[in-house]
Amino acid sequence: MNPTYTASNLAGLLERHPVTPPQGINLDSTLPPGSNPHSRERNYRLYVPKGFNPGKPSALLVVLHGCHQTNEDIQLIAGADSLADREQFLVLYPYVTSYSGYRVRECWGWWIKAHRTRGRGEVEDIWRIVEQVKRDYALDSSRLYVCGLSSGGAMAVNCLVAHPDRFAGGASVAGLAYGESPSAVKGSAFSISRYNSLQRLCSVTRKNLAGAAPPNLLIIHSNGDQVVSDKATDNLEQCWREVAGLDAVARQWQIEGDASGAPWTLTGHTSGSQPRLLRLETPGFPHGWLGGPEGPHSSPDAPCISELIWWHLNASAGRKRGRIDPAYDELFQEAS
Repeated sequence: MNPTYTASNLAGLLERHPVTPPQGINLDSTLPPGSNPHSRERNYRLYVPKGFNPGKPSALLVVLHGCHQTNEDIQLIAGADSLADREQFLVLYPYVTSYSGYRVRECWGWWIKAHRTRGRGEVEDIWRIVEQVKRDYALDSSRLYVCGLSSGGAMAVNCLVAHPDRFAGGASVAGLAYGESPSAVKGSAFSISRYNSLQRLCSVTRKNLAGAAPPNLLIIHSNGDQVVSDKATDNLEQCWREVAGLDAVARQWQIEGDASGAPWTLTGHTSGSQPRLLRLETPGFPHGWLGGPEGPHSSPDAPCISELIWWHLNASAGRKRGRIDPAYDELFQEAS
């Protein structure tokens, strides 16, 4: 086992809650609609840490909000800005801003073909925001990351599948598999969750990866979540593991610990020095962000996931990314 994967140092990360208020600045901007189908105007916020050198190539972390949230809400609870002050990277908070059709308020369309396919809709607009940031700041193309909560966690997975040649890694907090059904989300105590088969999820994911290997992924879930179930999380993990072929090439390991009085289990699949797939489980916490500052959809007393996410993404820096097969370009418009 790689010596960096130890219960003591990972427990230390999960205990390290943000204590210093952010010292940087927020820059609010708007992305105009693009030529990609189903594109819309998108508002976004860029957090620039104190003392940041805009000419030095920097990592960029894209953080996607969940339903019933704005980008300002996820910024408040994620704890990423304090990390950015310490580590000197940029944090990007896109806002879904507007959308058509029936949805829960402020929810990314993670299940909609038009918004999860490369070159189209929301998943492409998110990438266009990254490109707009590139015009003003020197970004390190080997350290572009994406994470999110709930619908934002599902959309982060979509970004990794649609742009595997662009993002080095990502994290999904209470998110879902690429191509999963919206009925996999439990809407009420009386609703019955229904899931797509693992075979279908793997097929759709492979098709949209278009010959590239899936980026590194950290999955975070609590079994107290009454919105996204253990089954939905299992589907995401099993699909990623199968599509990446990790059972054949990766070393599996498991570490258990305790943080903030809550037990946790971290399961990993490592190939070489790369943590290709990780899953953190902790019991009893409701649907939301774990271990961040106080705010809506936050459990501040949970293990602190922001430090673990940043550790995982740093370990993903410089990942050798496969290229999209040009022969698949037309299939992107037909992917289901």
